[in-house]
Amino acid sequence: MSEHSLPTFESFFQALHGHAPFPWQARAAARLARRELGAVTVPTGLGKSALIDAAIWAAAHGAWRRIAYVVDRRLVVDAVHERTQYIRNRLLDRSDPDLRALGDRLGEMQVVRLRGGVHGDDDWVLYPDRLSVVLSTVDQIGSRLLFRGYGVSARRWPMHAAFFASDTLIIIDEAHLSTPFLQTLAVLRDAGARFDMLPMSATLGLGQGGSAPIQLESDDLQLPTVQQRLHATKYAQLIACEGGDAVLVKQLTELATTHLARADVKTVAIIVNRVQTARLCHERLRKNRLESALLIGRTRPAARDHQLTTLLPRLLANRKRRDDDTPLVIVATQTIEVGADFDFDALVTESAPLSALRQRFGRLDRLGQRGQSQATIVHRLGKPDPVYGEATAQAWDWLTAQVRPPISEAALDFGLLAFEQRLAQNPPPSESLPDAASLLPIHLEMLSQTGVGAPELDLAAWLHGPTDRAPDVALIWRNDMLPDQPNSWTRCAELLPPLQRESLALSASAVRRWLAGQPAADLSDLGATEIEEQPSSPEGKPVLRWFGPGQSEVIFSRQIRPGDTVLLPCDYGGCDEWGWAPDATHAVHDLADSVLIEPGATRRAIARLTDGHWPSLGEDADLLRQWASAWLHLQQRAETGDEDIEQQRQVLFEQLEQACANSSHPLLRRLGRASIEPHPHGLVLRAPGLDEIEGVIETGRAVTLDEHHADVARWAHRLASHDPERNRVVEAAAVHDAGKAEARMQVLLHGNRLAALAGPPLAKSAQGRRADQLAAYRASQLPRGFRHEFASLRRVVLSDSLTRHLVASHHGHGRPWGPACEDPKAEGADLVRLDSHWTRSWSALVDALGPWRLAELEWLVRAADARASIEEATEPDPSNVSHSSPGAQP
Repeated sequence: MSEHSLPTFESFFQALHGHAPFPWQARAAARLARRELGAVTVPTGLGKSALIDAAIWAAAHGAWRRIAYVVDRRLVVDAVHERTQYIRNRLLDRSDPDLRALGDRLGEMQVVRLRGGVHGDDDWVLYPDRLSVVLSTVDQIGSRLLFRGYGVSARRWPMHAAFFASDTLIIIDEAHLSTPFLQTLAVLRDAGARFDMLPMSATLGLGQGGSAPIQLESDDLQLPTVQQRLHATKYAQLIACEGGDAVLVKQLTELATTHLARADVKTVAIIVNRVQTARLCHERLRKNRLESALLIGRTRPAARDHQLTTLLPRLLANRKRRDDDTPLVIVATQTIEVGADFDFDALVTESAPLSALRQRFGRLDRLGQRGQSQATIVHRLGKPDPVYGEATAQAWDWLTAQVRPPISEAALDFGLLAFEQRLAQNPPPSESLPDAASLLPIHLEMLSQTGVGAPELDLAAWLHGPTDRAPDVALIWRNDMLPDQPNSWTRCAELLPPLQRESLALSASAVRRWLAGQPAADLSDLGATEIEEQPSSPEGKPVLRWFGPGQSEVIFSRQIRPGDTVLLPCDYGGCDEWGWAPDATHAVHDLADSVLIEPGATRRAIARLTDGHWPSLGEDADLLRQWASAWLHLQQRAETGDEDIEQQRQVLFEQLEQACANSSHPLLRRLGRASIEPHPHGLVLRAPGLDEIEGVIETGRAVTLDEHHADVARWAHRLASHDPERNRVVEAAAVHDAGKAEARMQVLLHGNRLAALAGPPLAKSAQGRRADQLAAYRASQLPRGFRHEFASLRRVVLSDSLTRHLVASHHGHGRPWGPACEDPKAEGADLVRLDSHWTRSWSALVDALGPWRLAELEWLVRAADARASIEEATEPDPSNVSHSSPGAQP
């Protein structure tokens, strides 16, 4: 397709949204298509989120193939995700010629939302060939670039680092709040990471080297819609409040009620600085029989999306307002300050620094359609703001100096143009911005070492400057984890690994205090900020710390560390429909099933027929409970007698298939030819898919070593087609699993010694059930710590050090160490010893290529291996199908 056949950005935008873009948006798209950067300093309410549209359009013209949108507001991550998903879906529309042409040029596109790390839920990293748009936070993107991805398996750290450091555009929203992150990004880029930065801020001017900023120009200012937004007045009354939380909450809610008394006001926002204040306001409004919704960042994405489905038609800018609209109060934290396309008729806000207040006023009459709106700023006198410190008091002093006393009778115009003019005439006190800690070459050298023996490093000072912030814990509630049976929790989680969209992000110390029964932590929604740290209990309740199959452990809550993925019983409470609720004692709703059936979900369907989970299966629960009981009884008979029950088992399995096909539960309907796995409290039904055991990706289909090597080499050639090191990548891919020919490894893959002796060398086994795979592993007597990757280097002759490294690192080891092998004489075991040449070879490669370039080449081999395995799992198995029969049992 020729370049001129692609639509202009204006045509693309019109086809997407039904109206033309602002001129500044079109200029930004043209600059991005030329890979020209410049800070975006456009005022709030004038479409900065359209930078996503511009970056996607620019990708079709040769710009970045990975786009990361970074903002430390969880609700904004969700909102931008929705916009990007909409663009992706429209690009699949074959009826529009402009969108079809652009979609064909872009190829397959994936949209990823990272709000909190969950070990193992990261299949998107396997697709370097797709256009990728990732919406996330400073912690999530920054930790990955630094080879320590929060919530990422340590063996996959280098893959994530490569993903974000290989031809990536990083858009940083509210960049004035992320100065340390910008400084660290600059160091990483100078050290060889291949990404570019596009900072955005409506409240502070930002430079991008010598590049001119992207801003409003005369053609923008002439537009009636821009004039309307710039000239709309937003009069704010200033009120001082004396007293504690109860007094502040009473004042805020009464002011909201006063605003609602006006006939032209239907939606009011109360925006506060702390989650606890927001909850208290919400509860008071509901007691007063006012309809209220609570929007905080400390919630589970799947639950938040469900809430917004009903709320958005009443909140979005440019909605059709009606005289019979019912009054609604939205109580929120900082999570709606930026990016959220909400439009309120009136605003009540707790005082905050000017940059935060200006963002909050961006949600009031967002499009200027009302022309004149009212707001109230409430300042609590006394102790410093626990979230913003002295900056809040300094802003309040400046605000009160702008009006004549008494301040309670004065009003200050926060309209875009009026406030800009006031700032120019009376400059406010500058807000202190932290600097990042120095990131030295020795730090980069240590960070580039991952896996076994990797140094433990605290990233907070590089991402946020001097701070006591720490990465959040990902909390996941499960109803099949029975509180009185913690010994079964690991198996429960292995059967259905945690999913990112069912997780709630919370600081480690807040989780520890809650589980210990101590007073709840006082939190804000600014990243991982926590207030008033208190000592944790000596022990607390038990939870499951998840690091992946075979790497999880039941711990007491005092052992929880920042960055952990923690699973806990639903009966513990602590969460309600709105999010984090430390005082809630009712059972939390298990969201795993709903996440698995979301539109676009790619994870394999897994249904739990277990105690604790029966109510989640709805009207099918009684029938399935009876079926599971019959199946377990049949299994017990098979284990205790000589009776042949295969025919009865087949009848039961056919009954199950029929029940699932006729079920009203969408998860059950998705199962297809499910396999049946024992669960500590029942059974689990699993749709076909991939498993990994002892570092070996299993497909449930026998694949010979020669076939797999050919498949992986073909994928490597495709994924590295334009890479200067393509030949080395392909050469490594073609021999990477040679070490699997080791005799004990073949017993593992064939399932028994006789089959291993008689059959061809396998790379993948036909064992579809995890129980079968574990049994084969035990029968093989393969020594713990044996790595077939290192054994590969003893079975093939590779003289090139880079090719050897790519073979040895294709499961995340060898960077530079690997796990110690129980059998020191096993093939390749000598390579992981500290006195081997391997560490020297690793160091030389890092010096020559840089840590991110080396990780990128590893990523291509690992992605090719995974993609070939996925492909192999979907092909029919010409071998003995009885190994993978859905009803087969050992």
